[in-house]
Amino acid sequence: MGNQINNLNIESLIVKVSYELVSEKILDKNQINKLLGVLASNGVYAMWVYALDKFRDNEEKQKNLFEFLKKIAELDRFITQSLSELINGIENKELERLDKITKYFIDISNDLHNLLFLKQILEKTLIYAYYHARAQGED
Repeated sequence: MGNQINNLNIESLIVKVSYELVSEKILDKNQINKLLGVLASNGVYAMWVYALDKFRDNEEKQKNLFEFLKKIAELDRFITQSLSELINGIENKELERLDKITKYFIDISNDLHNLLFLKQILEKTLIYAYYHARAQGED
């Protein structure tokens, strides 16, 4: 029964996060689709590097990248619980914080079980977010 409760908790969190990614305008349908494609084809770290490249153009996109990371940190509570500590260190300089977050993605790849679990969670979250965006009529 305890395992079933954990599954319900993680499923409800995935639904919540996927909805918020769209409703809070953190990601649009096109961004979700591209992130999902990179994640599915090349993995978690490639998705992070792609997001860094695409979201660092301007201040609004940087804010969205940070919000996306906060959503990933919510999901990470089922894995390592370390990402939220890195993100919450807002007093860190931007580059220092990004280096620490990049290190999180590198470190998680040392544990294949956690890496694959994170990939599954991210894929499911982005798929749900994509359908939320479609349902809201995003082009």
